[in-house]
Amino acid sequence: MTRTKDPLISIITPTYNHAQFVGQCIESVLQQTYRGWEQIVVDDGSTDNTADIVSTFRDPRIRLERQINQGPFQLGCTYNRALSFAKGELIAILEGDDFWPRDKLATIADAFVDEDVVLAYGEAADVDAKGQQQRTKSHTTRLRARLPHFILFNSPIGSATRYMLLAEGRSLVSPSTVVIRRRVLEQIGGFQSVSDLPLTDYPTFIELSLIGKFSYLPQTLGYRRRHQNSVTIRHARRIHEKVSDFTIAFLDRHADKIALSLSERSDVRQNWRRAEDKLHFSEGRSLLLRRCWSEARDHFRVASMSKSVTVRLAASAGMLLSWLHMDMEPLMKLGGRADLRVR
Repeated sequence: MTRTKDPLISIITPTYNHAQFVGQCIESVLQQTYRGWEQIVVDDGSTDNTADIVSTFRDPRIRLERQINQGPFQLGCTYNRALSFAKGELIAILEGDDFWPRDKLATIADAFVDEDVVLAYGEAADVDAKGQQQRTKSHTTRLRARLPHFILFNSPIGSATRYMLLAEGRSLVSPSTVVIRRRVLEQIGGFQSVSDLPLTDYPTFIELSLIGKFSYLPQTLGYRRRHQNSVTIRHARRIHEKVSDFTIAFLDRHADKIALSLSERSDVRQNWRRAEDKLHFSEGRSLLLRRCWSEARDHFRVASMSKSVTVRLAASAGMLLSWLHMDMEPLMKLGGRADLRVR
């Protein structure tokens, strides 16, 4: 089956205090080889000159909407406001601090020739504040490489859902790479908003996994910027706790579609608890950047009891650096990871 014409793709770009990054974000859209797009940038009351930078781009396909600051815990409302302005039959996500390779839309659009596909995604590469790609593959990229076809493609429908219930599964779909079929997104009520959870991607994607197939492309389709001011870095622990709670509630709501035994439900809970070691390390790393030395040390102390030798060693290094009043970004960069510092 072939496409008779290119569908319009509406790109939703929420942004807040991204003056350092939003120019590269928009430039990456302008450089797309696929021409049938519009970009809706929603500035969430930035206190820097983010909106001014967006306004310098004169392409009529770029629309800037400003709003009074809602904050990251109302992100679902911000996304759905952008969706209300969108005209495309496909919806792409590109937050203001991320960017795309120039062939992203052209590569992914063909997936929607199959009417059963509700969501298409690919690999995301982690970059630092300057846009420099980290040398090592991310943990989620390495996990995806080992996953079977039926999970990656959610075929038959619901195959990905069980994996997405696990802590590792939360990152199955990388938001900066995603394109969604609009009519199906609207069928579930738009982007999903969960109380006290500063993200909308995981709740939305897992709901879609019960409705239609996914399409996965193994190439890099998005660049995820890792930096100390990002919502996922600053609120890592709350995200973990709230997503864990959401997962159990999701199971209860869809008990007719996801039949799990009591022992399987227990396994899901234990899986989230086991993931807390790495979370404590990430929290400690973030706190070092904020010069919260004692608080960082508390988190590293917990992470140092991990069953993972790698986590234990990294946590021990973090504890030492907390006493020296130093962050661990040079050490992480030496190990091939993105430097979280914003200069």
